Amino acid sequence: MTANKFFLSLLLLVSFTFFSCEDEPIDPDFFVEVPSACDEPSLFTVSSFINGNTVRIDWDKASGDAWEVQYGNDGFAIGTGTTVNFTPTSSLISGLVEGTAYDFYIRTKCSNSRYSSWVGPISPGSSVSTCSNPTNVTAIRSLVDTSVATVSWSVNGDENSWQVQYGVDGFVLGSGTILATLSPTRTISGLLEAESYDVYVRSNCSANENSDWVGPININAVGVVSDDNFTAQIDGVEFVDVDINVNANALHNGFPSINIIATDGSNNQIDINVQDDLVVGTAYFNTDPLTDKFRFIYFKPIPVEYETVTNGSIIIIERTSTRIKGTFYFSATSPGPTFETVNILEGNFDVAIP
Repeated sequence: MTANKFFLSLLLLVSFTFFSCEDEPIDPDFFVEVPSACDEPSLFTVSSFINGNTVRIDWDKASGDAWEVQYGNDGFAIGTGTTVNFTPTSSLISGLVEGTAYDFYIRTKCSNSRYSSWVGPISPGSSVSTCSNPTNVTAIRSLVDTSVATVSWSVNGDENSWQVQYGVDGFVLGSGTILATLSPTRTISGLLEAESYDVYVRSNCSANENSDWVGPININAVGVVSDDNFTAQIDGVEFVDVDINVNANALHNGFPSINIIATDGSNNQIDINVQDDLVVGTAYFNTDPLTDKFRFIYFKPIPVEYETVTNGSIIIIERTSTRIKGTFYFSATSPGPTFETVNILEGNFDVAIP
């Protein structure tokens, strides 16, 4: 009898607890995954054609346990290609046409809504270079002698040799003037005042191994102010800005910051707030809204009025008193009840600081 009373009391307690809580609102933060870094895969290679219609994909599996490979005809835009999900034990893509030029990209899938940046493109029979790219590339025309500009960059590996390639604004890589250097800086001379120029830099790791060309970094014609630029992919669709607003006197978590708001033709907005003390070349990730040194928000017109950030990363690659340049990505989730998620990837900005 005592045992029966005990179990009856326990049943009543559980029932009471269940029914007393079922009508309480669900905290949206319950669904927000704690973000962390999502590492890019390395050592990405694509074999030459096997049996005329298949390639073998390989990469360093240390970045995670799930990946996406996207491929398409040479030069295709990411989001328009064919996507294949990979695990550590999968390696082949078939159904290709030998003789067709293809591009391949890979990224790590860390969760259903969190991915690394895309690595690529590479073509069959090639690999992503393991020679580290230079970063924080700057090209500044001298105020004393406007025919001269100084190009500088940061070193990210054991490289001790680099190449600088430059030409008039918009030149095709391979057709420019190439200068070699054994230090992470190089002077360019003979520039015309009325011309704007593009500059690229790459590392030389051996006689037949180089990094990617990093650029273009623009050198403006004398008296010309460079245009602001803001690009991104929103769920694979290009975000084309029609207006960029920069507030150099904003605050974030009580600290001085720069606020950048880009708006497209449909009134969608990407809002980035960056604290002044971010270190150039350092990757920052979401960890805690109260301590993060940056903030992302994606706004959409009513009826979905806005979406709030859930995770992301930013790198400032150039910062002067008059310009700020960087890359970013993030995922955003709308308020309830839909909890719609969008992925904003391949973000780049290069804007003047007023």
